[in-house]
Amino acid sequence: MVVTVRATGESFAFKTKAPIWSGDIAPTRDGREEAQAQPQVVRGNAIALMQRHSSLGGWDEKVSPSLVRKSFRAAQPQLFLDFISTSFPTLYYHNRFRSGNTPGFAEHIVMNFGKDVYLDYAVCCLSSVYLAHLTQDKALLKASRQMYSKSLRDVIRSIPKLDHAKSDNMLCTSIILSVFEMYAQTTPDAWVVHSDGAKRLMISRGPEAHGTGFGRWCWIAFRGFFIATAVYEGKPCFLDQEEWQSYATKVRAEDCKKPGEWSVYGEISDLAFMELAKCPRYISETRDLLSMLDEPDTISITNLIGRIHDTSRRLRSFAAELRACISAHSERQQGIVQRPGSFIGPVPETFPDTGPSLLLNGTESMIETLQQLSDRLGDRLRFISVPDSPESSVATPSSSGSEYLISPTSTTSKSFALPFRIHSELGRGPSKTSDPQDPRAVIWLDRIASSMGVLGAKVLPADASASVPMDGSSPQVFELA
Repeated sequence: MVVTVRATGESFAFKTKAPIWSGDIAPTRDGREEAQAQPQVVRGNAIALMQRHSSLGGWDEKVSPSLVRKSFRAAQPQLFLDFISTSFPTLYYHNRFRSGNTPGFAEHIVMNFGKDVYLDYAVCCLSSVYLAHLTQDKALLKASRQMYSKSLRDVIRSIPKLDHAKSDNMLCTSIILSVFEMYAQTTPDAWVVHSDGAKRLMISRGPEAHGTGFGRWCWIAFRGFFIATAVYEGKPCFLDQEEWQSYATKVRAEDCKKPGEWSVYGEISDLAFMELAKCPRYISETRDLLSMLDEPDTISITNLIGRIHDTSRRLRSFAAELRACISAHSERQQGIVQRPGSFIGPVPETFPDTGPSLLLNGTESMIETLQQLSDRLGDRLRFISVPDSPESSVATPSSSGSEYLISPTSTTSKSFALPFRIHSELGRGPSKTSDPQDPRAVIWLDRIASSMGVLGAKVLPADASASVPMDGSSPQVFELA
């Protein structure tokens, strides 16, 4: 495929490799093997791909500063394509059927390169910080942060302009800057600020603005991170609202009819996403109810437990269906399945990383999290105040059915609402190691995005005096006292 890009008055064309983010190239066995490559192979390919492009440190700006800037800018479209293909292999490979014969996410960005300065600098800073992260090139890291600052400045200048404020390019820029901050971490939680900016843009644009084209791909690419951000902040995710759930239903109905090796998983994946989008609200409401100092609102708690159980039931059904489908797909690849939809032998416990398998892992993590939330709410509900007791003690049913009393000193709000932390891969931050065996060195964010932002999520107890970590590399803690 040949892509022509116009930037600053110039035009140039280049031929892309078989892009994993596009639907116009049929899947091949080589493509499947590449998507499931060992971490060290993926990382090695990433460095080789990225290093073949010159970094700022490799040019002598004393010779011709303008030539350096011009050459660096001209290299960005191909550099960004390489960034996408190596850092998000799973997310885009297993979603490329959605684009059909139209451009995918990365192709839209490349075609728009040169139209808006804020997007251009965002593209440059992201691909550069990624390469700097892999190579530990301090000069390139510095350059990436300079371009990040330039993108921010132009965003501020362009926001008041009506033709820019709610444009696809502005939305994409906020998404790219959030991903940049996930790597760079220039300030604590800066990635959350950009993610919230993308959220506000999507809400103000409305679902109808994301029905087709670039806007739709922005939603597909970042929807998992919207859930991850909501979990991180302890707030509901806007994607659980009725208009966005209806939009997701529309996308699911359209995409499940599209041809492609992985389209069979499209409907299950989208249904699981719609349920996972509701989970941040459950976390938020659990926090609010457990932190109440007064008597618990039993109706609210009972209602919340019911909603959690409904979502858990659906997620368990989707997880079972995903597991069976992945097993059947694996056996079809080996040529040992005769009947469509059937598979032989027991279902494996683990699978190689694919979009469906990462979603399965994330779904199972969230099922465990929901169970722990439900248990906490149930414990809170079972405590019954005993009126007119001399010590204002509290009675709770024991396992034998009888009641025992607890003194007031042990039934404070702290006892009812012990703080907990949500542990996830996103909370750990990017890998700081150069170990080629570490998949997070390259595909850390790909794993999170493919799991709809909830990979490794679980509730862990925390000390009441614990504080919310602000270094961006530790698990999140929500104080409930």
